[in-house]
Amino acid sequence: MEGFMAVSTATRTSTLLERRLLPGLALSALISTVLLVLMGSIVRVTGNGLGCPDWPLCYGRAIPPALTGAWMEFTHRMIGGLTSLQIVLLGWLAWRGYRTERWIFRPATAAVALLVVQIVLGGLHVILEIPPATGLVHTGVAMLIVGLIAVVVAVAMPAAQRLRRAGGELFHNARFVSWVSWTTAATYFLLLTGSYVTRRGASLACPSFPWCGSNAPGIHALIQLQMLHRYTAFSVAFLTLVTIAWLLSRRKEDRRVRRFAYGLGVLLIAQFGLGIANVLLRLPMWSRALHLTVGATFWASLVVLWTTVWLARGED
Repeated sequence: MEGFMAVSTATRTSTLLERRLLPGLALSALISTVLLVLMGSIVRVTGNGLGCPDWPLCYGRAIPPALTGAWMEFTHRMIGGLTSLQIVLLGWLAWRGYRTERWIFRPATAAVALLVVQIVLGGLHVILEIPPATGLVHTGVAMLIVGLIAVVVAVAMPAAQRLRRAGGELFHNARFVSWVSWTTAATYFLLLTGSYVTRRGASLACPSFPWCGSNAPGIHALIQLQMLHRYTAFSVAFLTLVTIAWLLSRRKEDRRVRRFAYGLGVLLIAQFGLGIANVLLRLPMWSRALHLTVGATFWASLVVLWTTVWLARGED
């Protein structure tokens, strides 16, 4: 009997520890993943994607030589290693204590599986000297990992739970849930089109904004690609603005909902501003590096909202 009580107490202690660790670890993993996106963007825009010409070593060594490009790529890999450790720990924690909670267990374990894919893609990225298709998939998988971790954050973080309760009837509205779903999906597609524009060298295919201008040379594949990205951006902006208006019109009295809506608006403005700066300032490094990073943060915020409204709807 004493042995059973000891095991039961240990189990409760373990469960309590896991529930205390999960929110902080999920948030830390999300922040680290976004920082990894930032570092990856810096490596790309500075032309140091092949700063380490081999993988997983750098110039055949565990510690790279004293070359700026090598150390930039090496730093990118080190941040990737730290982020990977957190994602694996998150998956382990979900497996240990949350196997019956699908909104935590499934995204956490899926993030670990995609992490393996991402590591392999990262190696191919170097070995195959960064073909556009590999780079596009690399970005797409990275954003999926960001989204999956954001789902766990939305479920586990007390602040997200308070936001769900604050949503009231709006978060139970089927039309609003559908609208947020379309906005989130469109944002992911926008990230993919932006990545492909960069990989194909179409960033300045249209040298003016918002349209190509009268001097654009006819209908060209790169112009079509650039305009697809812009039309998608306009669509996402419209979808997001309606989402924000919906939040403010129905739940403006609640400061949690109001702050979230304003934060979403700030990210939208920042992302649009960076995109315009890329064109009008002819691709300065700072705006190129920040564009994908702010995009990843915007995407994560929408995933948090999407998860929150779906969880609220499931309570009906």
